[in-house]
Amino acid sequence: MQDEIGALVDYLRDSRGLAQNTLASYQRDLGKAARYFEEQGITEWTAVDRYAVLNLLASERDQGRSTATINRLISSLRQLFKFLIRQGRLQINPMETIDHQPAHPSSTPPVLLTEEEVEQLMAVPDTTTALGIRDRAILEVLDATGMRVNELVTLHMAALHLDVRFVQLQGNDQHERMVPLSRPAVSWLRRYLDEARPHLACEPASTVVFLNAHGRPLTRQGVWKNFKKWVRNAGISKNVTPQTFRYSLAVQLLSQGASGQVVQEMLGYTELRMLRPYLKVTPQQLAATYDKYHPRA
Repeated sequence: MQDEIGALVDYLRDSRGLAQNTLASYQRDLGKAARYFEEQGITEWTAVDRYAVLNLLASERDQGRSTATINRLISSLRQLFKFLIRQGRLQINPMETIDHQPAHPSSTPPVLLTEEEVEQLMAVPDTTTALGIRDRAILEVLDATGMRVNELVTLHMAALHLDVRFVQLQGNDQHERMVPLSRPAVSWLRRYLDEARPHLACEPASTVVFLNAHGRPLTRQGVWKNFKKWVRNAGISKNVTPQTFRYSLAVQLLSQGASGQVVQEMLGYTELRMLRPYLKVTPQQLAATYDKYHPRA
């Protein structure tokens, strides 16, 4: 995939005379996209379809990337696929139906879950079955950690440190972080690993934590499909997605006094842009902080 990126950069340099900074931006964006696709098992640009691109963009949003950053990535991908079509290497452009993101998505606050709604979701899985135990464990882990769906489906047994209530995660930027687990999350993970996973696993050597009904690793699409069913069965009318757990956890931690830096590190965010509508400081909070910290207040 790197060969095609290099060919595009050479073409843009020679035929269009683009500045070195612009060329470096294309190379950086496309290199990041190539690494993501390769992690998903896609090793040729000809195998990238619309859904693979949409998953990439969703992953970027999960990491808190700004609209400008995502739109630049879309533009870079458009340039590459147009180039490959001109070269006769592709017949169908997967970018044709993918639009740039709205200019100001952060003006609309993200959907959040109330404690009651979280409890409604937790009550949905039938925990008398192996799949129900798995589903409850997934919901508890998402609620406890706010991890991304990509991180959930690629979670390996070695990343679980249940005795000390931590899970080890690695985002798409290869940054590794240790995230605390709640006691309910640890309890349901133990039950899943002891009672349910052995019945689902078809390959004893598999180290992926969460498996589907056929014993294979859950996919991102599988989690989203299940999530829609859980939300519907819980009777929640909001547009709730796995990402909602991330926003809800971040806002809860921030409202209880956690620093933005701590939340950013825990969730693997590069920015807290989407949460700005919830982070406005009241005059009372400002006055209290001023009185507490100003040396001559």
